[in-house]
Amino acid sequence: MIELLKSMIDWDAQPRRTAEEGAPIIASGEPTALIFCLETGTATDSDGRAYGDGDLIGLCEALALDSYSTSVTATSKCRLVAIRQETLEAALKRGGTLVWPLSRSIASDIARRRLASWQAA
Repeated sequence: MIELLKSMIDWDAQPRRTAEEGAPIIASGEPTALIFCLETGTATDSDGRAYGDGDLIGLCEALALDSYSTSVTATSKCRLVAIRQETLEAALKRGGTLVWPLSRSIASDIARRRLASWQAA
């Protein structure tokens, strides 16, 4: 997925952030205005999902929700690419008029199922 994103947006123009080990990358309740790509390092979310080099963090929730429900914490020093949701939207819309709404619809279905499984547990 990361290679596809790199081909769709000006990757070098995207801002970078650093998160030290133990620092939050995404806090639960934070607006989904930014999606993160983990360039280097490792992170874990509050569901126990692990992230490593090249992984997108929060993509599904960013497409489906107004705020993140899952927090993500750096488990080592991380270098992150911060992608504004508007940048992602513009890139996906270049693929056709239905790409953005279809992506959001699929992500919404996934997020709804995830939330339902959390509530059932």
